[in-house]
Amino acid sequence: FGGASLLALTAMQSVPTVEPGEPMLRASRGSRALRIAPMLALLVGAGLFFSRPAEPPPSDIKLAIGKPFVQGIISLFDMKVDNILLQKPESQWSHFAVGMLAFDLLIDIHMELLFFGAQATLASAEIDLLFRGERFGTLSTRPCPLGGGGKIKTQMAGQLVVDQLDVFQKIARAVVHEDEFTVELFSVVTVELRGTDNGCILRKDMCKTIGSARIPGVTFAKSVVLKGAQGFSVEMGALKLIDLPATEPAGKALISVDAKVTNPSSFELHDLDVFSIDIYTDDSWPKTERPAAESLGVKFAEVNTEAGFSLGKGESEWFAVQGFLSVPEREYDLVKTADVLNHFLTSRPTPLIASIAGSSQPFFSAAAKGAALRAFLPGMKHDFGGDTNIVVRAYIDLDVPVAVASLLNPLTGTTLHQYLYVALSNPFDATLYVCGLEAEVMFNGAHVGQVSLPQLTLEQAIVLPPSERGFLTPNAYPIELHATELPSLLQLLHDIAPQPAGKGVAYVDLNARIHARVGGAEPILVYRQVNVSAQLKQFSGLP
Repeated sequence: FGGASLLALTAMQSVPTVEPGEPMLRASRGSRALRIAPMLALLVGAGLFFSRPAEPPPSDIKLAIGKPFVQGIISLFDMKVDNILLQKPESQWSHFAVGMLAFDLLIDIHMELLFFGAQATLASAEIDLLFRGERFGTLSTRPCPLGGGGKIKTQMAGQLVVDQLDVFQKIARAVVHEDEFTVELFSVVTVELRGTDNGCILRKDMCKTIGSARIPGVTFAKSVVLKGAQGFSVEMGALKLIDLPATEPAGKALISVDAKVTNPSSFELHDLDVFSIDIYTDDSWPKTERPAAESLGVKFAEVNTEAGFSLGKGESEWFAVQGFLSVPEREYDLVKTADVLNHFLTSRPTPLIASIAGSSQPFFSAAAKGAALRAFLPGMKHDFGGDTNIVVRAYIDLDVPVAVASLLNPLTGTTLHQYLYVALSNPFDATLYVCGLEAEVMFNGAHVGQVSLPQLTLEQAIVLPPSERGFLTPNAYPIELHATELPSLLQLLHDIAPQPAGKGVAYVDLNARIHARVGGAEPILVYRQVNVSAQLKQFSGLP
C-alpha cells in the first residue's frame, strides 16, 4: 500500500479548489481525464489497502483519506438542474423588515459522481449564489442525499435569502428574457459518510465500508446552467368591458382579458398570488427592434391576476386578468387608446406590452417589477350581424326625382342638403355614449357625401346599452350629398328609389370619427363602418 497509497494521496492534493468569484469553466474531456486520473490512483491505493489484513480497520482508513477522497469526487461532478420550484415560506416578513427577501426553493438535480463506497449526504450548508460574478444571496440548504455515487437524481431543498436586490433584479431579467444563463454556487460544506453498520441502505457492492465519517471543510463550487423563459410567450383572449355600478354617467367599466403563458424556463413559480399589470401600447411597433421595457407607449389599462396565481412549466391554463381602463385626459393618450379600440373593432390584432407593476408577494414584486412582455390583443369577433359597426342603417328624408333634377341643373349647384335618421349599435359589453359623429359617405369606392352629428355633452349623449342593436336616433341629422362623382351619386339615388324604379336600398361605407365614452375613457373611434344600409325614410315604415 505504501508506495501506491502515497502516490495516490500526493496526487490527490493537486485537485483544484475554486474560491468565491473565480470563473468556473466547464472542463474539456482531456482536462477531465487528467483530473480523474488522481482519483483512480487513489481508488487503486485504497483497494490495495483493503486487501492487506494487517492494516487498520476500514473506519480508520476512511478517516485517514476521507477529505481528499471526498473533495475529489465533489470537485469532479457536474450538477444539472431539471427544475426549481419556488414557493413562499411560512414567514418572510422578518427578512422583508430589514430589506431582505426570502423564499423557499426545491431544486430537482441530476449528476454523475464517482463511487464513494459508502452512503453520502451533503450536510446542511450556507451556499453563496453569484450571477455573472456578483453575489446576490444565500441558499440555506437542508441535508441533500448523494447516494453512493454513480448516476443519481436527488433534490436540494432550502431557503433563498436575497440581500443584494440590484443583482437579484438582473438575474430576474435573465429568467424572463434570456434563453439560458449561468449561476455560480460556492460554499465550504460537510459531507457525511455512512457504512453498512451505520444506516447505509445501498447494495452491498456499493457499500463495502463500515463505520461513519463526517468530512468537514469540503469546497463546493459549481456552475449551473439554467433555462430562461425567452419572454414568456403570452397569448391574450378577447377584450371584455363590463359596466360597474356608478353614481355618475359613463363611469368606469371593468376590463377583463383572458390570457395564457408558455414558460420554457427551469423555474416553477408557485404562490405568485396577486400580480398587478399595466398594459401599454407598443411604441416601437411594427419594427420591435427595441426591448419591450424601452418601448412603452401609452398606458391604457391597469389589471390584476386573481389571488393565488401560480405559473408552472410549459403552457398554462387560461386565466383571467381584470381591472380598469386608465387613460390620461390628454389628446395624444386618447388617440393612442383609440387606436387600440379601432384595431379591436376592425378585428385586427393589436400589439401591446404588459409591464409588471408589482406583486402582493415581496419576493416576486422585487424580482418582476418593471419586467415587460409583448403580446397581441386579438380583434373583436363578429358575433352580431357580421360586423362591428356602430352605425348600421341610415334613413334619408329625400325626394329622389327632385334630387336628381337639382343635381342635373347647373344653376342649383353640386351639393344637396338633406336630413337623415341613423340606427346605432353598441359592439361593446359596456354602455357606449355617442357624443358626436363625422363621416365621409362612400359608394362603390367614390366619395358621395358627408354626415355630421353635432357635438353633445355627456348629459345629451346618445346612450347605447351593452350589445344594443339598431337604436334609432330620435332626431334627424344633416347630410350633404356631393356631386363631385356625379355618376356614383346618381347610381346611389337610383338604388335607394323604391321598387320597381330602384332596389329600395343601397349599401354605403362610412369613414367615421365617432366621439364616444366607454369604460370611463373618451376615445375618438376612427374606423370604417362597412355595408351601412341606406333607405328612403318615407318608404321605411318610420313615422
